[in-house]
Amino acid sequence: MRVSAHGIGALYTTSMRPVCFLSDFGIADDYVGTCKGVMLRIAPGISIVDLTHEVPGFAVETGAEILQHATRYMPADTVYLAVVDPGVGTERRELALGTESGALLVGPDNGLLVQAAESLGGITGAVSLTDARYHLHPVSNTFHGRDVFAPVAGHLAAGVEISDLGEAVEPSSLVRLSPASALAGAGEGLLTRIISIDRFGNARLSVMQEESGLEYGDALQVDAGDGEMSVRYVETFGSAKAGELVLVPDSHWRLSLAINKGSAAHALSLEVGGKVRLITSTDDGD
Repeated sequence: MRVSAHGIGALYTTSMRPVCFLSDFGIADDYVGTCKGVMLRIAPGISIVDLTHEVPGFAVETGAEILQHATRYMPADTVYLAVVDPGVGTERRELALGTESGALLVGPDNGLLVQAAESLGGITGAVSLTDARYHLHPVSNTFHGRDVFAPVAGHLAAGVEISDLGEAVEPSSLVRLSPASALAGAGEGLLTRIISIDRFGNARLSVMQEESGLEYGDALQVDAGDGEMSVRYVETFGSAKAGELVLVPDSHWRLSLAINKGSAAHALSLEVGGKVRLITSTDDGD
């Protein structure tokens, strides 16, 4: 393969890995397009999967959960480029991670990558992206997605080893997020947290389906901050009447608070990070 001194404009002739790209950039601006352009200049012809660019701004936990879930559906040799980076321009590290499965991950050291890496068999190596040859110059203080992470992802997709990208770091030193699971709390029922809200207004909760102990058809009370409301736990939206508030398992196997053919987030003024208590009839003594 051939590579220019500073990495940009390189021409690789080896077979290339696909890139799975996640960010909180949105699509109204040019951020996503320029990052993809940088990668394509380095490795023309690479396949780029736009996983999502609608992670809520700065919502590292939400991005980490989406990235982790995606790993079960992507090719084994994927390079995961993930940029949800509220600490851009600070002393937080830029990383590339190797995994037991052979997949690679690129992004900031803020917990965004670790859960996905663990789903890929665990971290086999980690480097801080200190070798400027693989960056776009000049490097903006506010857009490392374009100037550091995207070019590194392009080079990795084309076959560069992560050991070439900078200094090795101890995987145990990486920032880790607390698991998105049900919260222990005083009072009756199961206290959960809203980890994301999708475009339909469904509020995804921090409890997994298998953790809930619920069975389809169970009647519950839900308290999202304005008092208790009756809901049913159903298998699918079609099991509910239009306008009915229900709990359903989503495609990530987490419980979601939803309104069939409506928006639970709008109707109940729900927000990411908000608490939702689930109270079963058993808890009420029925």
